[in-house]
Amino acid sequence: MVSSLAAQLAKGASVNTTLLVDRSRRKAAESYLFTGREADQHDLDSIHALAVNAFIQLSALNGNLSRFEGPLFSDASRNTDRTLLSVEEATQLNASIEGFLALLGPLLIDAPTGKILEWLVRRFRINEFNVESLLALFLPYHESPHFAKMLTILHIQQNSTWSFLLPFKSSAQNVPRVALVTEMLKNSDATRFIVNLLPTAIKGNYSHHTILAFNAATIHDYLTRVKALDEGTIAHLLPALLAPLQNRANVTKDAILGSCILLSALSQVCRVTPAALKTIVNAMAASARRVATKQFVNAVVSVCEAQEPLEALTDGTANTILRLPSIQDELRTAERWAGVEKFVCPLLATLFKKMDAENVLSLLESTINSPSAPSAVVRHLVGLLLIKALSEDGHPPTRLLLSQIQQRHPVILKEVADEMSRSHEGVDDLLVSLSAADELQVGGSVVSSMGADERVRTAAVKELLKMLAAPDQEPKVLQSVRAALIARVQDTSTAVLNALYADPSVITPVFLEDPKAYLENLSTAITGAKPKRAFLRLHLTFLAAHFCALATTSALEDVFDKIFFPFLLFSKARQHTAEGDHPAVLRHELLAGCVQIWSAEKGKTEEEEEGSDRLSAMNRAVSAKLAENVMASNSYSAHFSSLTRKMHDADPNVRVLAYLIVRALLVRLSGDHQIEAASQALEAIGLQQLPDLDTSSVESQTLPEFLSDVNLGKMVVSKATSKNTTHWLQMSIATLVLAVPRPSGSILNWFAEESDYVKLLRSAYKLAVSSTTVPVLTVGLLRELFISLKDDALAFLAGFWTTSLGSSPEQHPLCVAALRHAAAFLTAHKDESDGVDFQTILPALIVCLQSPDREIRVAALDCVTLLAGLAEQRFSAVYAFDVIYGESDGGFPSLLPFRPADLSSAKLQYLSQGDIKKYLNDILEHREHLTLDATYLKVFHVQHLARFAADKKKDSEYKRRVLCYLLSHVHVVRLVSARIALLRSIEGIADKARTEVLLPVIVGLIQSDEPLRHDSPEEDFASLVVASFDAASAPDLNDPKGSLWSVFVSVLHHYLRLGTACRTVLLQNLEQWLLGTLSTDRKVEVCNMLLQVGSTDTEMYLPSKKLLAAAFADIPVVIRLLLATRPDASTSPRASKRAKLADVSEDTLSSLGLLAEVLTSIQLPGSLDLVSRLLETLHNVVQSAPTNTDVSYVEQSLMSAVENSAEKIVEVPNISPSAIRLDILVELIRVAENPQTFNQALLLMATLARLAPDSVLHNVMPVFTFMGSNVFHRDDSYSFKVVQRTVESIVPVMVSSLKNAHSNPLDLYIASRDFLRVFTDAANHIPRHRRTSFFGHLADVLGPADFVPPLCMLLVEKIASRVVRQTPEEVQNLLSLPISVLHRYPSTLQTFILTEVLREAQRLTARAADPENLEPALLDNSPDDDQLLPSAATLRRRACALVIFVGFAVKMPSSGAPDVDVPEGATMTTLVSLLIGLVTARGGSTPETKVDDVSQAARSALTRALRCMSAVDFVDALLSILKSGDSPVKVGALDLLSQRIHDISSATRAKITARINETVDEIKKLLLAHLDGALAASGYKAVRSIVETMGPGEENSLLALIPLAISAIRNRKMVKPAVSALAPMSTKLGPRLIPFFRDIVLQSVSLLQDGFEDSETETLSVLNGLLTSIPTFWGPAELTQVSKLYIDRYTSSAVPLLPLMKTVAKRAPTAVLITALADMWPTLKASPNEDRLVGFFDLLKRCLRGGSRPAIQENVRVLFNIFLDAFGLAGLSSPAEDEAISAFTEVVVKLNEASFRPLFRKLYDWAFANETADIQRRITFCNVYAALLDFFKGLMNPYMSFLVQPFADVLKDYTKNKLSDPVLWTGVLDIFTKSLVADDGAFWRDDKLRLAAPALVQQVAVCVRLPNSDAESKTLVTECLVALTDSASEDVLLKAINLDLLMHTRSDDVRVRVFALSCATALWNAHGGKLLAFASETATFIAECGEDEHDTVVREALRLKTAVESVAGNISGL
Repeated sequence: MVSSLAAQLAKGASVNTTLLVDRSRRKAAESYLFTGREADQHDLDSIHALAVNAFIQLSALNGNLSRFEGPLFSDASRNTDRTLLSVEEATQLNASIEGFLALLGPLLIDAPTGKILEWLVRRFRINEFNVESLLALFLPYHESPHFAKMLTILHIQQNSTWSFLLPFKSSAQNVPRVALVTEMLKNSDATRFIVNLLPTAIKGNYSHHTILAFNAATIHDYLTRVKALDEGTIAHLLPALLAPLQNRANVTKDAILGSCILLSALSQVCRVTPAALKTIVNAMAASARRVATKQFVNAVVSVCEAQEPLEALTDGTANTILRLPSIQDELRTAERWAGVEKFVCPLLATLFKKMDAENVLSLLESTINSPSAPSAVVRHLVGLLLIKALSEDGHPPTRLLLSQIQQRHPVILKEVADEMSRSHEGVDDLLVSLSAADELQVGGSVVSSMGADERVRTAAVKELLKMLAAPDQEPKVLQSVRAALIARVQDTSTAVLNALYADPSVITPVFLEDPKAYLENLSTAITGAKPKRAFLRLHLTFLAAHFCALATTSALEDVFDKIFFPFLLFSKARQHTAEGDHPAVLRHELLAGCVQIWSAEKGKTEEEEEGSDRLSAMNRAVSAKLAENVMASNSYSAHFSSLTRKMHDADPNVRVLAYLIVRALLVRLSGDHQIEAASQALEAIGLQQLPDLDTSSVESQTLPEFLSDVNLGKMVVSKATSKNTTHWLQMSIATLVLAVPRPSGSILNWFAEESDYVKLLRSAYKLAVSSTTVPVLTVGLLRELFISLKDDALAFLAGFWTTSLGSSPEQHPLCVAALRHAAAFLTAHKDESDGVDFQTILPALIVCLQSPDREIRVAALDCVTLLAGLAEQRFSAVYAFDVIYGESDGGFPSLLPFRPADLSSAKLQYLSQGDIKKYLNDILEHREHLTLDATYLKVFHVQHLARFAADKKKDSEYKRRVLCYLLSHVHVVRLVSARIALLRSIEGIADKARTEVLLPVIVGLIQSDEPLRHDSPEEDFASLVVASFDAASAPDLNDPKGSLWSVFVSVLHHYLRLGTACRTVLLQNLEQWLLGTLSTDRKVEVCNMLLQVGSTDTEMYLPSKKLLAAAFADIPVVIRLLLATRPDASTSPRASKRAKLADVSEDTLSSLGLLAEVLTSIQLPGSLDLVSRLLETLHNVVQSAPTNTDVSYVEQSLMSAVENSAEKIVEVPNISPSAIRLDILVELIRVAENPQTFNQALLLMATLARLAPDSVLHNVMPVFTFMGSNVFHRDDSYSFKVVQRTVESIVPVMVSSLKNAHSNPLDLYIASRDFLRVFTDAANHIPRHRRTSFFGHLADVLGPADFVPPLCMLLVEKIASRVVRQTPEEVQNLLSLPISVLHRYPSTLQTFILTEVLREAQRLTARAADPENLEPALLDNSPDDDQLLPSAATLRRRACALVIFVGFAVKMPSSGAPDVDVPEGATMTTLVSLLIGLVTARGGSTPETKVDDVSQAARSALTRALRCMSAVDFVDALLSILKSGDSPVKVGALDLLSQRIHDISSATRAKITARINETVDEIKKLLLAHLDGALAASGYKAVRSIVETMGPGEENSLLALIPLAISAIRNRKMVKPAVSALAPMSTKLGPRLIPFFRDIVLQSVSLLQDGFEDSETETLSVLNGLLTSIPTFWGPAELTQVSKLYIDRYTSSAVPLLPLMKTVAKRAPTAVLITALADMWPTLKASPNEDRLVGFFDLLKRCLRGGSRPAIQENVRVLFNIFLDAFGLAGLSSPAEDEAISAFTEVVVKLNEASFRPLFRKLYDWAFANETADIQRRITFCNVYAALLDFFKGLMNPYMSFLVQPFADVLKDYTKNKLSDPVLWTGVLDIFTKSLVADDGAFWRDDKLRLAAPALVQQVAVCVRLPNSDAESKTLVTECLVALTDSASEDVLLKAINLDLLMHTRSDDVRVRVFALSCATALWNAHGGKLLAFASETATFIAECGEDEHDTVVREALRLKTAVESVAGNISGL
């Protein structure tokens, strides 16, 4: 974790620290967007702001980015330093950055992404810490500049995976793909990274097109260049390539195709295992449905082609492939690819298992019958079929497929059969059965009918016909027979056909049962290749003679269409076929007369007419006859539709004949039929542009001449199948279409789309101008068109381009062509100078001038230029005068109230030559602007046609005429797009002419019943029309005599209720122009309409509000609307729950509600008139309607409006109270049931209080009464704010009145009593958590100094009876409200208020004590009845409650409280004086007049008050109390002093030193007067507190109290309080206690000895204090007393005395303490006691541990003698010995080696000096030495030189059974073990070890035989031997140890043998390496023990063997 200091430094560090460094000494900042120096100019805050905005933009594109806002873009992220984060935090941040960068892939090149990356680089240093994440993001863009920019700041290390990018980084270049692929060939890590980019993106669902393209291109180049792939590369490459195929949810088609391409490339580079190949094919098949089947087949063939062939695919893969659409066709197409058999063969092998399925069988048949099927596939399939046929004899599908193979691939079948015959029997028989011609079974006959031999087929057909005649045949059999016979219709053998048609009675029913199949087979047979005449005659003869005689009508039609019609056309290629007489055999209505034509033509000789001409003539005659038959037929429409379908037939003969017949029809038809036929024919041609034909032969003649019947006939005869022939026939149709005459008797509207003729010509014109590659055709067609149109050509062209402009942009080139042709037309007229005025065409050109296509505008301006040139000539006629738009009655709608004078005929208006000339020239002056800007025409019209006041009359009239001219065209033209364009061009012109001219259109629109569709052209047109009601039309609208207003009102009624663009336009014009210019009457009418619409239509609600808000700036309008919409008031007042008195119209109420709501939403001016009207309206609403939601809303809105206007009235005039009727609001407050209405009424009254204060005073009591009963109980913030606002506004009025009337405070209290009780009585109704806030706010408004005292007293009065009875805790809760109100104010003001409360308590107490006292008081009456005086008990109870309130309310004044002005005498001293007065108050003698309870309450309050006083006041008050004579008060005061004096600061304490000394003197007097009792105890307690907080100058006064305390202790009175006071004195007074030192110690020890347990702790504190403050004055006598006390009570009270003895050991002089202990030792030695000895040595140990070294060394002899005496004491217990040894260890610690060595020698001599020494001494010595070893470790080893030999002798004595004490034995072994373990090699060398080793090894036997031998003893021996072996290094010694130990295994004692083996096992486990050389000799002993008779020995031997073998290996052979 980061340290707290580091976190603080990081938090305080500037984010822009890098900018604060000297620029000359730091590197430029790394930046993605800027250069280094530019980056320095942008701090992190700026970059963060840019990044946040960019993040918002990107989040709108990809919602998944939003989850990264917190960690990366929040305000907290600006201070994130990732180098200071913990591991967990850094991991989380890194994960967030990586996830966010991954999602930026598709958005990388967007501008916001760069800003985000800049932030991440600058703040999170992603270019340093997230290098690979950035590379994953940028590598797909490696050839872009973005990659180069990021690469320059990436931190790439040398010799890393990406070090190859360093040269590109230094040169700031992007990385070409060649370099990237080259690195992939060398660097497997880079390859793995790049290959996994796409799979990772797909898994995270953030793949995009760029990464797909990068993956495909890069890996493809890699696979192309790589020479070989190892298994590791394939292992990570193949799963990556399969990932897009296996993830079906998040991949696109491009990803799948890219993966397929890469798998194909991978397959060419390396070989994969069959299992892997199956996996690849399976994955490709699983995703095949998401791509085209052809793409899948090509890819999978490419993959399989380079691999070893598979035996089969998985069943799932095969089924998936089989379900693909068009799989059979694609497999047939793929058969031309090399290697296709490697895919098809395993597929067929898998599907072969389910060949009974229909789709499988179909695929197999398709493969067999395919002419391009690879031989390998067929061979494989033959083998499968033969095996299946042999295993399942007689399987029909198998035999059927084999039969087909026999017909299609006999050679392959024979070869495979020969190969299989060697290993399979029955193959030859199977082939013979397939070839048998005489097989009688149905299956055989069916198969034979498809045989290759003509005779076999003939016989099979005959056999099948016999089967049909045979009875009792199964339906399935008959179905198979019929299908086989129908299939034989396609047979090419005459013999077979003769057999088929031999018995018509049998075969005809077969054909009639399925005529469609029969005719399709027959059509295929005779129309495919060129049929023989005999063959054809055979079919047609049977067809006509037998089939047609019995066929249905539909079948006959099929016969004509499919069989006979293709042979009706004569051509050189089919001359002989067509000349047959086969058509004569069919009787059909269309063939009527054709036989005669053929007969007549056949009778002519070749000399009479050339062959081609004769055939052409026959074609013309036949087509003409067929056309006539079609015209004469009752089924004309069906026949003509059939001909148009045949015009697209695949058979060219059918197609050409159909064109000839249609051509003949167009010539013969007339009128509407001709136009309809021409339209259908032109549509059937289906040409989008002219065909590319060779027109060289046309140039010498016109197109109709070239397309004559003769020329076309020759083309058909010579080249009937040529596409050019078809195209010329199509051109002939187009030419005939253009020659169709126009309908007679009607004037065409060239601008409309209703006329079929106009549509026909437009379609032909589109075809004519569709191509420029064949100008001859274009010119020819246009020539025919314009010749047909003549003078109407220009109108036609204008209509064409006008209608085309409203369609798709693809039609714009056609518009340009039409405009060019119009220019040519105008040019021709200009040359003729015929004086024609073409102004009727100008509006169509104006439409073009607004086109977004520049070429159209240029072409239109060229036409305008020509018109301007023509205008220079003298006009003699107007082009298309009054007929340019066809027949237009131009009448006026019936609703139109007048007829405009300018439009006498309601037709088009025309301009004079001068006007048109000027208008055209003005347009041409702005030609450049119009060319460049499509919207400029609108600007031009505004500039040149808008009329201004400064215009001359002539100019103004000219502008009006031009505008009317354009508007008249809008009126007459019926094309909506043209109307819209014209209106748009003059949209910005405000002129009343627009309304006048368009008035008929407006009326027509509102009379129309057709609804307007949203966003339709009709809606757009209507909105432009109604926009004519603008500012210019306002005078006409205001004209009372005009009729335009009624039309405008109708328009408003019509469109305001419809949600169309018209409504938007009307509302916009009303808002911008009309409302401000309409008269008041008109404005009121419009507002009424808006109120009605807005209140009933939800969509008009907001627009109506907006308009009304604009209109309501006029106050008279508002007043008139209020009068018009308010309901009638009832005469009787409305009760809150009475029946409805008056019916109020719903419309009236809703309109009034909207009116009020609008008034609420706008800023109203301050108007008393408006306020009065609003209040009157509110009064009517209150009186006329029952309470409901709608009415409440209206009431609230009206009140808001009143408040809105009232707040604006600044100067309040002298108005009468009746001017603003607040009684209306009072009445509303009374009856309101809606809380919101009630609240708002209160707020409004508060607002109006400023305007009508007298009225407020008159109604104030009812207001607050209703408020208390309705509002106070509501627990919501708004209601509470309402009450506050009401109080703020109304209460000051009442306060001002009261203060003016009463100057005396008490009089003011009494006068305000009733007013304040309104609030206090309602306190319980206010929610508990809001009471304090309410009354606090009320007190602020009233004035704290004047009204808080009575307010608090009245609140206490309500709970007085409960306060005096309950516990303090409960009282605290009861008084929480008045206390909270009081504590809102500064301390001085609180003091004043409390003094006022106490004065009221005094008044009440006086009244209670003296019934004759009638002094007035605030609480001297009853709240319920003012006439009743309360009893004395009630007065006493109230006084008591007030005093209790003071006690709980008084608190410590805050130091920072502001000073406020309060009356004099309001101090804490006054407060205390009043409380003391109440404490000393004396009542009467009767129980009713006693005031003891008041005194008691005052006493408690006084105590509480003293706690809350300042230090100075507190001490002063305390002194005054101590000087008084009331002991209980003194006790409480002293106790309070002991508690509060600790809180006095040092500075304050220094100021009150004199007062403290005076207080101490008073306490001394009290202690002298009261030796015991509560007062004495409190006195000592106070003294203790004073001493604990003692300051300078207070010592002497406190020192005078010590004799009193000692005396109290000595007399055993008040022991605990006295000792408690003396405890801090012992520390604080220090040397001043020396005179009393001995007495204090004596009395303290005496108390401890006497067992005063309650004061024991304090007594010890006294002694501790003396030791701390004056340690040098402690002598042996005092220390002896304390030490003796500790030693005597060591066990009984060790814990309490222990801290004291620690202090003694630390603070007392060491020498003195040792002397004292030495003096005590003889006594202890004389009568040894275990507890006392333990206590003595414990104290000695502590003394030695804390004592000074010199003092101990000086007394070492005395100390050593004490220890020798202690060690030599008989019967010294173990605890005492342990303590003595511990104390001795402390002595050794204080000594140096020179001082210790003699002592050790003496101690050794003491234990081992003579052989007769006591064994106990040796044991004690061992314990001492072991303790020293434990403490000093290896430092004690040198002293072992004294002990090795004696200890070895001791062990030898144990070996010889001279010694048997186990304690000494254990001690010696323990010392040896510890010494060996602690040795570092300096002491225990081999020479020393040789002395001890034999004795130690011999202890194996000793350990077993010692008494009380246990596991610990054995463990000790084992550990000692292990330590011995560890220290030994000489092989001889090691061998001796090992051998000596193993010799014990030959002991007679089984226990010895077992223990010896156990020790040996431990040695070998611990040090086997050292003993390895002795493995052989060890093995001997192991072998011996392995044969021991005891199982335990054998087990231990095996354990030893295991230990040895773990080091030396197998020892069995040693």
